[in-house]
Amino acid sequence: MCEGKILGRSDVLRTGIDERMYDIDDFSEEPDEPYPTLPERKINGVTFVKICTFLLAIIIVLGITLKYLFGDMVTWVGMVILGSVVLWLDILAIMRYRYNILKVLAVEVLVAIIVDYYIDKVTGFHGWSVIWMIPFCLVGHSIASWIIAKFMKLRIEEYIIYIVFDAVLAFSQAYFIWSGENTYPYAAVFVMAAFAIAVAALLLFRFRELSSATQRMFNV
Repeated sequence: MCEGKILGRSDVLRTGIDERMYDIDDFSEEPDEPYPTLPERKINGVTFVKICTFLLAIIIVLGITLKYLFGDMVTWVGMVILGSVVLWLDILAIMRYRYNILKVLAVEVLVAIIVDYYIDKVTGFHGWSVIWMIPFCLVGHSIASWIIAKFMKLRIEEYIIYIVFDAVLAFSQAYFIWSGENTYPYAAVFVMAAFAIAVAALLLFRFRELSSATQRMFNV
């Protein structure tokens, strides 16, 4: 950095330096590089995502082919494709938001809700997804986000948007009640009421933080 010459063992001996002041064994014949050489990664993030996407395409193509050839004899094809898509979405979320665990958790919850609702639908729709899974999943996500935020010592504007995210999903449960899919709506109604109270508290007492978080998320 000072643009001085980097000396090797032979250079040091040639200068006649007092060996009592330095350990000559510290000087190699090949001088060290002034800046460290970082090892190159064989696979970067973009390449890894492309490989995962290619594998997903292979699974989908093979699944459609088997379904076309064997029909109802291969009932597991749909689940395999669905599981592969979920895994692919998880990989995308982790790669995209790997430095923000709250965002990863939010994506995981959204994917879990969609997948569980789909599974409930294709297995005869017993209603467990909208009656129990969605309400308790949203409550659990809000509690987990709050615990993680406190553990990481985040400011409220850094995690308040995830409470609003859960509130929006909670209010969307009104569709399942209105359509008659949720035949036992007690859990959903209580969760919707709880999030309505939480949103009212945020608007009244934390409006500035909520506005700041919203502007930062939508870049306005």
